[in-house]
Amino acid sequence: MDFERMGAFYLGKLYDVAEDERLNRLLMYDARDLTTHAVCVGMTGSGKTGLCIDLLEEAAIDRVPAIIIDPKGDMTNLLLSFPDLRPEDFRPWINPDDARRKGLSEEGFAAQQAELWRDGLGEWGQSGERIRLLRETADFAIYTPGSDAGVPVSILQSFAAPSLSWDTDAEMLRERIQGAVSALLGLIGLKADPVQSREHILLSNLFEHFWRQGEDLDLPKLILAIQKPPIRKLGVFDVDTFFPEADRFELAMRINSIIAAPAFESWLHGQPLDVGGFLATPSGKPRHSIFYVAHLSDAERMFFVTMLLK
Repeated sequence: MDFERMGAFYLGKLYDVAEDERLNRLLMYDARDLTTHAVCVGMTGSGKTGLCIDLLEEAAIDRVPAIIIDPKGDMTNLLLSFPDLRPEDFRPWINPDDARRKGLSEEGFAAQQAELWRDGLGEWGQSGERIRLLRETADFAIYTPGSDAGVPVSILQSFAAPSLSWDTDAEMLRERIQGAVSALLGLIGLKADPVQSREHILLSNLFEHFWRQGEDLDLPKLILAIQKPPIRKLGVFDVDTFFPEADRFELAMRINSIIAAPAFESWLHGQPLDVGGFLATPSGKPRHSIFYVAHLSDAERMFFVTMLLK
């Protein structure tokens, strides 16, 4: 079948609803239509996740990298690809209860699943060779921020000064600062308005102060700067009037509790949170980076996603 055309994603075959039959005509999606945003809607079990995985696999075959945020654990299935379609490939991933319900041994059930997938793929004109092409063309990795279950991610460099000019990119830089500060305050349980919250205003001014000088920030440096700000005025008021020292100390303690918590240690080690490193391997092979965040609390999830996208 002719579906290995660059920029054309093979999504299946057309279906004649009136005749209730599948046609032997390929459904090809022009990748050039994927220019901005899209949303996939449907009832539970209608195939939304399957469609998204199909799109991502086709993109990978065309050497298109991807950053994938997985809040439930569905997208990790992208790594379950077995070119040889052998029963022993499926054996570690079957549900033993399913095997018992069918009156089969686990090995027998794995063999049944391997045959099911081989026949199912064959109906759509695909084989293990196309799976092999997928694995050879792109690298797939599962990242687990806040955990070492997968590849851990370090946020130590997340507050590094961007290589942008304040003369030409001030608006973009301030948007980054607003996102970073909102994410950090959300992590300690503060839903702060960027205009009204003194916590948000102070931290935003500290970020801008250091970034304008080309200085990187990390949490220890930020905590010290909260206690002894290198700036003396916020608006028309001096810092101590706008945000008294005792209140600043309380804010510093709340942020310090993040570092002090043993559970936060796993956030400080692993691959740096640098987008370039998630789009390709060191050798240049396109990468599909799956960020599994189902294990995180709502605040942690929001913090990480904000830091990743900022």
